[in-house]
Amino acid sequence: MKTIRIAIFAAAMLVCGAMQAQKNGKTAQEPLRTVREELMLQRNPRVPAINPKWAERMSATPDTKGAAKGSTSGSLPANRWFPGEWEEVQAICVTWPYDCHPLVDGAALTSQYAEPYFSGVGYYYRTANDYMNDNSYDFGPIVGVPDTSGTSFMLVFANLINAIQQGNAEAWVNVWQYSDTLIIKRVMTRLGMPMTRYRWIQSYGNSFWYRDCGPICFYYGDQDSVGMLDFMYYPGRALDDSLPYAIEAQMGIPNWETTIEWEGGNCLVDGTGMCISSNAIYSNNSDSYGQMTWDGSNESSIRYTTKRSISNAAVRDSLKRMIGTRATYVLPQFRYDGGTGHIDLYADMWDENEFVFSKFPERYSSWTDYKTAAKNIDSMCSYTSVFGNKYKKHYIPFPRTNNGGYFTTQASYNDNYTRTYSNHTFVNNVIVQPCFSNVVNGEPSSQWDKRRIDTLKAAYPGYTIYPINVASFDGSGGAIHCITKQIPAENPVRILHPSITGNTENAYYNTDAPITATITNRSGIQSAKVVYRVDGGTWNEVALTAGSDNSYSGSIPTSGITVGEQYTTIEYYISATSNNGKTITKPMTAGQGGYYTFYLGHNDEAAIAAPEEAEAFGEFYPNPSNGLAHVRIAMAEGSRYTVQVVDMAGQTVHQSQLTVSGDIVYTIDTQKLHKGVYSVVFTANDGTRTVRRIVVQ
Repeated sequence: MKTIRIAIFAAAMLVCGAMQAQKNGKTAQEPLRTVREELMLQRNPRVPAINPKWAERMSATPDTKGAAKGSTSGSLPANRWFPGEWEEVQAICVTWPYDCHPLVDGAALTSQYAEPYFSGVGYYYRTANDYMNDNSYDFGPIVGVPDTSGTSFMLVFANLINAIQQGNAEAWVNVWQYSDTLIIKRVMTRLGMPMTRYRWIQSYGNSFWYRDCGPICFYYGDQDSVGMLDFMYYPGRALDDSLPYAIEAQMGIPNWETTIEWEGGNCLVDGTGMCISSNAIYSNNSDSYGQMTWDGSNESSIRYTTKRSISNAAVRDSLKRMIGTRATYVLPQFRYDGGTGHIDLYADMWDENEFVFSKFPERYSSWTDYKTAAKNIDSMCSYTSVFGNKYKKHYIPFPRTNNGGYFTTQASYNDNYTRTYSNHTFVNNVIVQPCFSNVVNGEPSSQWDKRRIDTLKAAYPGYTIYPINVASFDGSGGAIHCITKQIPAENPVRILHPSITGNTENAYYNTDAPITATITNRSGIQSAKVVYRVDGGTWNEVALTAGSDNSYSGSIPTSGITVGEQYTTIEYYISATSNNGKTITKPMTAGQGGYYTFYLGHNDEAAIAAPEEAEAFGEFYPNPSNGLAHVRIAMAEGSRYTVQVVDMAGQTVHQSQLTVSGDIVYTIDTQKLHKGVYSVVFTANDGTRTVRRIVVQ
């Protein structure tokens, strides 16, 4: 092995970084990742490639996942349920990023970088250029060193640990050696984020994509015990694939395993037996490449084990049997999302009734993934919830380029960004949220980024948003959700409730609004109630009456409420206390202003378009107006809308059709209207609406 002087190595790295920047098509106006950050993402791709050298000597021995010591044998336990990610957690499992170097005479050769494959061994590269192009390498002992560089990439993980603790949960931090814990604690203290709620997991690793390699947790039995279901991970990451065994051995959570290959980022559950994935799971299970093995002696023994190719039908049946016992859906995957095909890049749920989607703006309607997303969103909203209702939906904004502009082509987005606001993590009443500019005093510094985060809050009422700048992850196909894994809380108080939200028109004018829920806890439920208020007034309580099968019912006395000129706002939440003294609210964020909200009558602003589309509509000017009033609209070519002008009594006084061809100015002659306040409603073909108010003098 040749030793390269650090000065020469640094120069090579800078050249390599410049070459990579050109490859990615970055402009001089856009900040580049540092060389260190570029290397980290190069060493940690979301999907590792099959190494042809090892594939040539593929083992004839079948893959034996589950043979590792400590794994739980036998069938999955009965009476199990997989909680939604918005439900209470005790911990979030993450890792700290590591730099890997060859180990020479007991010391790390920090002038060279290495890639881990098995405990304490891996491949190391003679130059930076070799690392990037995988041309020249040696196999031997390596050492992992916690990243203390202070780069924006490292700060993602530091802020993540801090955010988890603020969510009243423990950060379960994976380290390669226990001696690394002192280094990490010193770094966190130096950053002003001292660690107060944490536990360490000691286990060597390949990467930091812990959503994908980590187990999918569930509850089972009369005591709602926590268990893990461990799927096979990508071939090539044997260390990460063994993470659930480490959690079982060190945290005491039993682990059941399956030979189905799947990643946690491709799993969306509603907490009531529905499971959604993409068809990336089919291709993952169609080949015969199992996990890597090594006999511990020399490089020539490294090989992939052989796994059984599984048909699409068998994969789907396995998902239904294990997780989606009520309903299992497999949707078409995105073609350009960083290579994973994972559903967590654009779809999320904030309770068992409602999806939250990242929707591509209309101006991207020619993109392949725009069309896939639109069809998938329609499909998900056609599914039926456990209450027999269609799922509701809410849209959140779509990120922009660094200067706040639109992405010019799908190719530029695919190669350089794959950004999303959906890839966040719930930590009880906190959402750890990706953003794409430096965070100052808890807010994104770019105004375009801050506006979108502020808009996003409406989809997740009451949650504390903890933004983390993940621009250093650009192009990787992942963000916060992909590097975290929830561990459900002990002793859950579970509330399932068909929420009442949005416009109810005249449904509850002469009758009370029914409130029903299924509430459970291993000790039983002591009491339950619905707490409500009208138009922001005094809170009132109504006790819920217990029925059979853990059901509870009551009503909000809306029949006795006087409705305002257009609508009246009702906010409410459910609170339940178990016999063992634990109280939970639904929504969980009720103590922070997170309530279910519905309207007696009709509120035009309760069903607006996707924020990105609404932003394409300006405001009317002049406003107030007694003549011509104008609004600028900047949409994709051929966008079609129904335009309604609605008065204060809710009557439509004008209706027309509008086709937007690029940037236009839409004009209304207010002299034809009576004095008053009007809502101008632009309704797109998919039913989403953008509302602008105008005052006529």
